[in-house]
Amino acid sequence: YPLNITVTLYFNYYDVRFIPRCSPVPRKRGASIFDETAEYMRIHLALSAGKRVSFADTTGGDLVDVKEFVAFDSDEEESSAKWDEEEAKYRKPEREPTYHVHPEFHGPTGNALLQAVRTNKVEVEQMSPAENEPLAFTGVIRVLNISFHKAVYVRSTMDNWATYFDHPAEYVQGSHDGETDKFSFKLSFAPPYTTHGSRIEFVVRYETSDGDYWANNSSMNYAVTLLLTYEDDSARTNISTQQMKSILKPPKAYRYISCHTCQSNTAQKAKT
Repeated sequence: YPLNITVTLYFNYYDVRFIPRCSPVPRKRGASIFDETAEYMRIHLALSAGKRVSFADTTGGDLVDVKEFVAFDSDEEESSAKWDEEEAKYRKPEREPTYHVHPEFHGPTGNALLQAVRTNKVEVEQMSPAENEPLAFTGVIRVLNISFHKAVYVRSTMDNWATYFDHPAEYVQGSHDGETDKFSFKLSFAPPYTTHGSRIEFVVRYETSDGDYWANNSSMNYAVTLLLTYEDDSARTNISTQQMKSILKPPKAYRYISCHTCQSNTAQKAKT
């Protein structure tokens, strides 16, 4: 019996609760975001496992309807494309130009060349367009054989001597004739100096053990001009120069009657 009384008191002790009148009624706490996310994923996986989407063409079936979709273009891109298309209709076709190098000097030849070399020690002998290089030209320089050690340089400019470059000329093998030697050089036009009328000016410096000598076309400098020409497009339709016939009838020809004739006709009618 004492044992039973103790147990009863134990349970009675924990069953008794004192709730004050001002205490709020406790409520059940809601689920957290983690719990809601886990519940959503569980439902989503359960639904997707039971329903699957398949296409007829993947299973070998016939398609009921086929529709094609194109990428959406904004109004700005569409307007730009239309503008380019309209502009292309009236834009003249680009024609490839043909380049020609035209020297503005005439080098001496024969006895005049030999006399110039003896006097000035150096002279430009000839100039010609470079083969397969429409923007380039080559030249030959004749020098007096003053010493064994010698060097020849061509100083050129394309911007009216704002800048210039020195190009070494190469010795022409077998050109020694006992009194003179030959050197060759090549110059070319380069962007932006490739338009019609572009010019290359140059002078020649001949360095020897006895000193330096210059050739500058009698103080006028050597100059080469670039010329551009365009070939006529034969594919274009020739416009007929014949005068078109008009569907209108030509005006009647009126005869000029003098005042004297008018007066005589009027007098004759009065008599009648």
